[in-house]
Amino acid sequence: MDTSALSKQDALALLELINDSLACDSETGLKALMGRLAALLPYQAQLAAIADLGPTGEVAGLKVVNVDYPGEYLRELASRELVMKDPIVAENFRAPRLQYWADTFTRNGLDDQADEILSLAEDFGFRDVASGAGYGHGVRPLNRQRGSFFCWHGLDRSPRTESILSMVVPHLHEVLNRLDLPGTRLESLTARELEVLRWLAQGKTSWEISMILGISERTVKFHVRNVLRKLDAATRAHAVAIAMHQGLMEVE
Repeated sequence: MDTSALSKQDALALLELINDSLACDSETGLKALMGRLAALLPYQAQLAAIADLGPTGEVAGLKVVNVDYPGEYLRELASRELVMKDPIVAENFRAPRLQYWADTFTRNGLDDQADEILSLAEDFGFRDVASGAGYGHGVRPLNRQRGSFFCWHGLDRSPRTESILSMVVPHLHEVLNRLDLPGTRLESLTARELEVLRWLAQGKTSWEISMILGISERTVKFHVRNVLRKLDAATRAHAVAIAMHQGLMEVE
């Protein structure tokens, strides 16, 4: 890796950050480490995520450490089920490496869902969305059971930035990989799924919910299956219990 673009001050700051990462064992600590990158890089927002990967590399569950992205923006992405349809995220888990967003947009093109993601980002005040200013980087170990994704919005392309990210991401991955992050799964329930879940909590059957919501019983059962899968619940009652413990719905 070429580090010629780094100043002596850059190198010292990175060495200190890497050294501190060796003893980091908490989500708060990881956020603090990543927050220190603000002194080196003029990013607008950053986050980290780690995924459990299936036997063929598919993402089975995504857990997120949000440093300074607007929480409402991430919740809206999740509610629209756009997270894994983001070309940056999809590219990362397909082939984890340093990627400049504009290159990914050019290589893969932008479909309607990608356009929806970019439009939503603009609604939340992100700059340089259309230009693809930003970097993603991830690590996938040889066993392929877990992979990471790190995201920095609003960074222009530069050799210095790429050197910094290439140096620090493997160490941030190691911190992220050893954290236990219960309850931070980004694949959240849609508004309709929450609505169905609330009626389940009141003891309604699929047929009764279909009458209440004016949709088919088959559609209700489809939503119930998604709820059970997303919450990793064994039964409908288990799903309600999980939702209450995670604060997705109030105890009535």
